Amino acid sequence: MNQASVEHFTSATELTDVKSEQIRILFSAIPSSLVAILICSSLLSIAQWPVIDHDTIVAWFVVTNLLSLLRILMYQQFEKQRDRLVDSIWAQRAVLTSIASGITWGVGGYLLFPEHSPVHQVFLAFMISGICAGAITTLSAMTAAVRGFVVFAITPIIVKFNLIDSEFSIAMTIMSILFVTMILVSAKRLNETIRQSLEFRYQRELAEQTIRYQAQFDDLTNLPNRRLFLAMLRQEMAKAERHHRYGAVFFIDLDRFKSVNDSLGHAVGDELLVRVARKITARLRQEDTLARIGGDEFVVLLPEVGNDPESAGANASTIADEMRKLFTDPFMIHGHDIHLTISVGIAVFPGNVIAEDLLKFADVAMYRAKSEGRDGVRLFSEEMQDAVNQQRRIEKGLREALTNQEFELYFQGQYDAENQLVGAETLLRWNHPERGVVAPGEFIDVAEQTGLIVPIGDWVLRSACEQLAALQGGLKLAVNVSPRQFGDSAFVDNLKMVLQETGADPRLLTLEITEGLAMANIRQSIDSMNELKKLGISFSVDDFGTGYSSLSYLHQLPIDELKIDQSFVRNISTSSENEVIVDTIIVMAQQLNLKIVAEGIETPEELNYLKLRQCNFFQGYHFARPEPLVQFTRKRNDKLLSSS
Repeated sequence: MNQASVEHFTSATELTDVKSEQIRILFSAIPSSLVAILICSSLLSIAQWPVIDHDTIVAWFVVTNLLSLLRILMYQQFEKQRDRLVDSIWAQRAVLTSIASGITWGVGGYLLFPEHSPVHQVFLAFMISGICAGAITTLSAMTAAVRGFVVFAITPIIVKFNLIDSEFSIAMTIMSILFVTMILVSAKRLNETIRQSLEFRYQRELAEQTIRYQAQFDDLTNLPNRRLFLAMLRQEMAKAERHHRYGAVFFIDLDRFKSVNDSLGHAVGDELLVRVARKITARLRQEDTLARIGGDEFVVLLPEVGNDPESAGANASTIADEMRKLFTDPFMIHGHDIHLTISVGIAVFPGNVIAEDLLKFADVAMYRAKSEGRDGVRLFSEEMQDAVNQQRRIEKGLREALTNQEFELYFQGQYDAENQLVGAETLLRWNHPERGVVAPGEFIDVAEQTGLIVPIGDWVLRSACEQLAALQGGLKLAVNVSPRQFGDSAFVDNLKMVLQETGADPRLLTLEITEGLAMANIRQSIDSMNELKKLGISFSVDDFGTGYSSLSYLHQLPIDELKIDQSFVRNISTSSENEVIVDTIIVMAQQLNLKIVAEGIETPEELNYLKLRQCNFFQGYHFARPEPLVQFTRKRNDKLLSSS
């Protein structure tokens, strides 16, 4: 993976480690404290010069400031190496040099103590006390350093005062002890304040870093997420434009991953995603980048795969096919052999597109690979570009259609064996302002992909219920329900509200669902269907025979009828294969006490064949084409009048 690029986009301030920061605070105070030591040692030497041996004063002054020089050299070394520090070593050095400095001042307090000059004794005590007080501000970041300095600096002068047998010395001894106690207590409190402040800062920076990481990386695989990937893609697209080279983006989707998740559980699914990430990463070059942008969707950025669009596309296709072949062997996870394939879409850059559109192009190519049988690789082409543009136009038009009320329900009658109208299926039409009436086959897929199928489906249900309430004579209406709409947790409650607001009789409403919809989440489907059946609503499995056709699932579902798909009904009187399929469906439905509706009937021969097999209801052009409510109602009323 292109680690350098990832670090470029995710660079952040290093976390403030509490111990390291304590050491930095201690060393940062060294220059100012050494200036104070130089001034105080000079003043003390001058003040004690008349009463103390000159050689002793000079020796003490030289040693004290040589130690200061050593500490300033150590400070300079610390500053040069602060990015690669070993905390334990520098902590020891900081404490030891602080204690050594305290010892020099303690020696000064002992050697520079005049036996017979109370004034100079008081001045010496004053200077050492001032140095100890200053140590609180410069050394309190580390408790051991400040304690060591204060104890070694002030203890000798306390001893000296205690050796003098006078009331003055006893008072000075007591005051010195109280002063040391106060200094140490204050140092402890200041140390706690510093430490709490550093810990709070550390926790805040840790939280900020976690937020930054979660905003740019996938928690499960630790791969870059969509946001980071797009940022890297924009950079590589700009580089490719400047250097006249071509790169590629792969959009990878795991085929039938949902079935693994549903059957084996999310723990297995998550582990599978991690294994997939490792397998793909192993095939990539150092400069390539893998990211996870969705549940089972991965994308790959190949910065350089060719010098022209043709060679880049060919090379990228070869790499993608090699990647696809990595999934020949099954994954062994928690005792399960999992066979997995991938579908890969490829888009080449640069081009006159933005990063988001390039990713969409690769996505479109991936879906083309899926639609052509999965386990394949497809390179985005101009033809796919036209499809994308068409999809955008349809999506825009659908949104406007919802706003401008351009949708309309058509009705196609359903008839019994006596050719009597007993119900109708509602069929959606789009009254396009330029193209006229548009059948759902041209826009339903786009509605499903964009999520617009939910508001459109809600409109269909409400409109159908309004028409159902207006119709007379107990005519039943069948309404198609999309998988996304039916899978919505609020679907049941919304339908109940629609029925109540429109006054439609739920006993006259049939919801047509597909086999795929029912099997996608069998438990939820059964629960939702049972709750709606309590109201009197019926269920029909639409296009039966084209989906799962699982008898075990079919037996569990609380359905009322099967609807034989028109592809089986068509040419039934001349196709032996269709005859076998239709006969099987009818016999099975009869055994399960289900009603049977045959759709797509266009000829008398097809109708007679189905009647002989005791099919219950019939629908198709042989009886009537789908038509708006006004025409449908008028024809129905005319038939009622003629029959009476």
